[in-house]
Amino acid sequence: MPAFRAHWVLALLTLSTLVNYLDRQSLAVVLPILRDQIHLLPTDYGLISAAFLIAYSFGQLLAGPVINTLGLRLGLALFVGFWSLAAMLHGFAQSAFHLLVLRVLLGVAEAGNWPAGVKVITLWYPAHRRALYLGIFDGGAAFGSVLGFPLMAGLSTQFGWRAAFLAVGSIGLIWLIFWLLSIDDHSLPSFSPPAIHSGAPLLTQPILWALMATRFFATPVWWFYVFWLPDYLSQGRGLSIEQIGIVGWVPYLTVDLGKWTGGFFSDRLALSRSNPLAARRTVMAIGAVLMAAGVFVVDAASSANAIAWISLGTFGFGLWSVNILALHSDSFHPTQLATAVGFTTAASSAGGALFTWLTGYVVQSFGYRYAFATTGAISIIAYTILHFSMRSRPMR
Repeated sequence: MPAFRAHWVLALLTLSTLVNYLDRQSLAVVLPILRDQIHLLPTDYGLISAAFLIAYSFGQLLAGPVINTLGLRLGLALFVGFWSLAAMLHGFAQSAFHLLVLRVLLGVAEAGNWPAGVKVITLWYPAHRRALYLGIFDGGAAFGSVLGFPLMAGLSTQFGWRAAFLAVGSIGLIWLIFWLLSIDDHSLPSFSPPAIHSGAPLLTQPILWALMATRFFATPVWWFYVFWLPDYLSQGRGLSIEQIGIVGWVPYLTVDLGKWTGGFFSDRLALSRSNPLAARRTVMAIGAVLMAAGVFVVDAASSANAIAWISLGTFGFGLWSVNILALHSDSFHPTQLATAVGFTTAASSAGGALFTWLTGYVVQSFGYRYAFATTGAISIIAYTILHFSMRSRPMR
């Protein structure tokens, strides 16, 4: 496979993830404006965000079969086109109910990105580089969040929040053209199957349930920062939307640094120990400890210190995130991979929906202290499940 073609495909997948998070993050960035203009309460926003995640969970269950039926080229194109239109329609919302409906549509469509991307990387790239390349692909999420802050804040300030949604949502339609011109399912190369896999039916494999339980508890840490960080900086630290646009992207940049670092060292450890599971788990243990840094945020002496603690936590999530994806690539046969990622991401979204919905009530009643404290506790719970449910196996 020509190196340029492989890198171009990886770039397109990373950009699809970036666009996915641009569209997802946009509502959180303009939340301070919408609080006044359409009278959104924290409980309203918590319900809207939970509805997005419930729809995202449902979409994950659909994504694997759709991608396997239509192929990677048309399957991912369908999801990207649908979510881009849903993102643009946010600009016409008149009420909290309108936003809830649109977030449901967005959630169902955005679910297709990860099952497709993980499957492409598993097919196109050798096992000893997959964690790093998965980190690059998954890193588009943080880049989307990084760009979302200044982009949405700037467009909303200059042209209004409705025009900002229309402009940002249309980016995915441009990406769609390049994807359709670049990918041909019939010419996909294929490396050997993953080192650890079973031919048993997917739902009978204990590793699937272990990964589902682990992601149910761990991923809500990320969803908390995606949905609630801009509001915390506004309500808890008194920053204006312009100030949030200037500094709010920093924790999302550090999550990318965590993904690249975690992918690189995980691949190195896997080769040196001939044991991918032990390598992934070692890096994830460090990530779980760092995610607990959220407990120090509310008592930080300044906004800068608070952002530093948050950034340490998101760096830890980056270490965790890339390796949980690599475990999928290591553990499932390519014919089962997209569906397996769909199942475990559905579990992570269900956990995120529950946590996000409860966060709305906690923030409205008690403020952010208990919400940040919970992010530290659930990261340790997630690693404990991972440690005791997945036994190390040698690389073959």
